[in-house]
Amino acid sequence: MAAKHSQFARAVGRACDLVSTPDYGDALTPQVDQVPGTKETSPPNRVETHGIRDVSLISATNDKDDTIMEKVAAKTQVAGEGARRLKYGAAGDRPAVPATTAETKTSGGCGQPAAGALPPLSWAQRRLLICLSLGAVLDGFCQSVQLPFFPGEARRRGLSLTAAGAVFSAFALGEMIAYPVMGWLAPRLGVQRLYLAGLVVAGVATVTFGLLTHVPGPAAFLAGCLIVRAAEAVGTAAVLTSARTIVINQFPGRVNVGIGVLDAGKAVGLCVGPAFGGGLYVLGGYGLPFYTLGGLLLATAAINVVAKAMPAAGSTESGSKTEAQQKDADHRAEQQSYMKMLRVVLCCPDNWLIFTTLFIASMNWWALDPSLGPYVQQQLNVESSELGLFYVASRLSFAVVSPAWSRLADSMRNTFLLVAACLPPTALGVLLMPPAPPLDLPPSRALLGVGMAVREAFCQCARLPLLGLLLRCSVAAGLQDNLRGHALVSSAYGAVYNMGKAAWPPLGATVIQEVGLSLLASGMAALTLTLAIVDAAWGLKVNSKLKQEK
Repeated sequence: MAAKHSQFARAVGRACDLVSTPDYGDALTPQVDQVPGTKETSPPNRVETHGIRDVSLISATNDKDDTIMEKVAAKTQVAGEGARRLKYGAAGDRPAVPATTAETKTSGGCGQPAAGALPPLSWAQRRLLICLSLGAVLDGFCQSVQLPFFPGEARRRGLSLTAAGAVFSAFALGEMIAYPVMGWLAPRLGVQRLYLAGLVVAGVATVTFGLLTHVPGPAAFLAGCLIVRAAEAVGTAAVLTSARTIVINQFPGRVNVGIGVLDAGKAVGLCVGPAFGGGLYVLGGYGLPFYTLGGLLLATAAINVVAKAMPAAGSTESGSKTEAQQKDADHRAEQQSYMKMLRVVLCCPDNWLIFTTLFIASMNWWALDPSLGPYVQQQLNVESSELGLFYVASRLSFAVVSPAWSRLADSMRNTFLLVAACLPPTALGVLLMPPAPPLDLPPSRALLGVGMAVREAFCQCARLPLLGLLLRCSVAAGLQDNLRGHALVSSAYGAVYNMGKAAWPPLGATVIQEVGLSLLASGMAALTLTLAIVDAAWGLKVNSKLKQEK
């Protein structure tokens, strides 16, 4: 009995220390000594480390001790909530979550735990989402500002349509390669520093892309475009990896709402970007759109630094300069841990269906859009500036429905079925744009506009729940639910989506040159419908598991 009370006293002392210490230290170093009698320490950056579940590790006491423990735990949670809420960087913890990893494993695997009553977002959280969404808007600009005029400009410089598509692919390929690196780097450098560095790199690369107009010769122009776009992609990958990691880490229970805000911001950038780029191209030629966008990116980074819109966070590297051997050992252990977590993500069957859905979703945009400008100009006499307005209207359709759709996704336990329901309308929108042969309709501006709006709204709605679904499936498979795990999931999501962005533009351009855009749209619609059937079948399988657990 004396040993039990001694163990209980140590637990109470540890809880009181947590109440009086708002700084939780390094993200990769556990801040609570291991409880005697247990085999392992709770993982870092988990709410169990500083919340109710950590105190409840010691339950072998009498009823009186349990009552006191509950009071201490409640005091710990209330006092620590405000300090935890915004310490989301390399040295912070995440707010309380509705379910632990173990609860997720017993809740249908990829099934989402039933949503409880969540408190409203604080002003600090809302301000954080505003800052992150601004970066998402500029990322959308980086991807779309050249869509209306670059294929025609490349053709005037002596490049083929396939070569112009390769420039779009270089951006996606650069992001695809950079995302895993950013997932490894984010918890070590700090997500805030990585976010700001990404804005600076993207801004400098964008301005440089505008200067390529002075490069003589088609071969040198193409080489410069490929290199600079890849460098720009590294910057945007850093921005989006940091933003998604922060959302996952700081908005548990509202991941889809946070991702919906980011996607809506990116949709605004994607829809305004073509009109922005097309208009500036008409006013000032090839360089003006890129000079303006690069200046905006650099100005945004400067504003974040001067105004301190995002709290500073320290590096997560542990050790001291006088302990080089220990630091090297820790570094090797971290590398092994990262590879182990990556294997967990890649060995989960549910994740491969999610990756396939992401890949096909990217096809519905990037196989058509880079080659759409010359097609509509020949068939419908639509100029680049007018095509930019079509993009504005189509992408605003998703921005309108995104808030309600993200809340619906957070409230559903099985989002596989939600994804499957969005794919058939996506296929219909793709068929309406040319229009494709199965519809037997003449091309028109009305069909182009309706098809683009339907495709955009439903394809984005299908993609929106996939990051949260990927996180739940990975955690259910054994991934650590901490900052490092969140960064890995975010980077895997971005890498797979950009794999499609890299592959589809040259493939789409090649198919269009051989058989035409209408037949390409027919094949894309068939693939999308097939995927809808597979997602629906998988969702019904998950549903049956959820019903068995009730």
